Amino acid sequence: MITQPSATLCQADGADHSAPPVDRLALYLIRPSRYDDEGYPIRHLRAVIPSNTLATLHSLTRDAARKGDLGRTRVDTVLVDETVQPIPHRRIRRDSGRPGTRVLVALCGVQTNQYPRAQDLARRFRREGVEVLIGGFHVSGANALVNGTAQELKEMMDLGVHLFRGEADECWGELLRGIIDGTLPPMTDRMEDKPNLYDKPVPLSDRDYLRRFAIPETGTIDAGRGCPFDCSFCTVVRVQGRVMRCRSPRGILAALRRQYPQGTRFYFFTDDNFSRHPEWEGIFEGLAGLRQEGQNITFVMQVDTRAVRIPRFAEKAAAAGCVQVFIGLESVNPVNLAASGKRHNNVADFRDMIEAWHARGIITNCGYILGFPEDTPASIAEDVRRLRDEIRPDLASFFMLTPLPGSLDHARAVENGARMDADLNRYDSTHPVSDPPRMTREDLRQAYRRAWADFYSVTHMKRCLTRLKGSAYWNLFHSYFWHRNSIELGEHPMMSGFYRLRDRLERRPTFPQEGRLAHAWRQLRETVRQVRTWGRLLIEMREVWWETRHYGAKEGRMKALLKAAFAIPPLIRVFVPRPQG
Repeated sequence: MITQPSATLCQADGADHSAPPVDRLALYLIRPSRYDDEGYPIRHLRAVIPSNTLATLHSLTRDAARKGDLGRTRVDTVLVDETVQPIPHRRIRRDSGRPGTRVLVALCGVQTNQYPRAQDLARRFRREGVEVLIGGFHVSGANALVNGTAQELKEMMDLGVHLFRGEADECWGELLRGIIDGTLPPMTDRMEDKPNLYDKPVPLSDRDYLRRFAIPETGTIDAGRGCPFDCSFCTVVRVQGRVMRCRSPRGILAALRRQYPQGTRFYFFTDDNFSRHPEWEGIFEGLAGLRQEGQNITFVMQVDTRAVRIPRFAEKAAAAGCVQVFIGLESVNPVNLAASGKRHNNVADFRDMIEAWHARGIITNCGYILGFPEDTPASIAEDVRRLRDEIRPDLASFFMLTPLPGSLDHARAVENGARMDADLNRYDSTHPVSDPPRMTREDLRQAYRRAWADFYSVTHMKRCLTRLKGSAYWNLFHSYFWHRNSIELGEHPMMSGFYRLRDRLERRPTFPQEGRLAHAWRQLRETVRQVRTWGRLLIEMREVWWETRHYGAKEGRMKALLKAAFAIPPLIRVFVPRPQG
């Protein structure tokens, strides 16, 4: 369901009276998806992580209307996330035909792998005479380290599409005003004007939108932006800078209080590195206070490997409700870390660092990159074994090294004339798009698949779950089920969802459009595959649960009795769970 429009009347009048009057701006904030390998936009019945960009722009739009930045023009805002919703083409066409209404389709937060889909949507909307604005990491990063205008950006400007580089927090009202007046230039560049976020509107979660997700209680907040480090594969430092900029603890806590009665209880802090937030302590103390008042808010955050060395950081994170940290480990090979500029990661400290988080009852999820210069199929297999059995994080998220536009890796590849995949749709860190020095792309693809299978073995899941009780146990158990489901379906857990949906008419133009019968047969086969996968996983995870959950006295006696099932005839034995060990 598309979120209902929120209408606000602005007071001041700054319109261009030489143009036809615009009484209403129909603003469609759209997060485009990417195409799968068969050319269909990836959409699920339910997804995992809401878009913080949509929440941010929603809040900025309301703030611009409240301050009167848009004159007397009424703004109706519709949030659309293509990963869980179809694009409302008919509704947009109806709005574009209404007298006194101007329509803006803002394709928001577009990453490199989403850019081809964004281009196809922009072409379609421009043919219908609709104004289109594209912003996000690809537009911001494509020219950050490479001279000239990237061809894919120039093509959009030639079609009359508006592009935005940088962060819009201090100029969003100005951009919308330019659309209303017809004065917005083809390219707006604010890369050098990093906004002060301290008192800017905090991202506002929309309840109708959040119901589209597997855990509708989930909200997102970027408490700060930027990162002090300079990893060669990362685009954050080029787009958001190395100087940490943050929102005020007061504003963040006020937003959490406001959203709690609406049911938003779990947050993902999208900061690239929360541990370098200048005012992390005030946020943690405020969250701890909310929990003492009975507001049981929990959250996940991203941190670096040195976060546990910050005095009181881990302790206060636990008291504030942190249940999981995502840590950029990247590799257990010191040569790879040095080559990527990740010199602040010390492999010798990894095990103690993981144990420090575990001591506070916090689950650890490590980002890990495959395809570094020193990697071979054999070394990757050994490194994943070390990660799993010696360093022992609870979760790992594997990615292929990808030269994303805006990263040093991409700039070096362009300068050296390296061979890179021309299809930006594949730049999602799950497809090999460049040539690793010591193996083939197919070697990397196979090593990537083995890494997921080897890390998420039944033995490892049991070992990690055994140490946990209560809500922490179930949090990790559900995470394992989700990861195993995604792996079996060939999707990355962070980009996956519950039950794939395919729109026959939205297939990528480079693929033939299927007939109704062929498409229905495709969807049926996929449904059967997913149902079979869920069945296998239920059996597998029952075994994991049986061996790892903590039993009460009565349940313990029942488990002991069931161990005698080995003496029961085979025909009867199938009707009781078979204990392992």
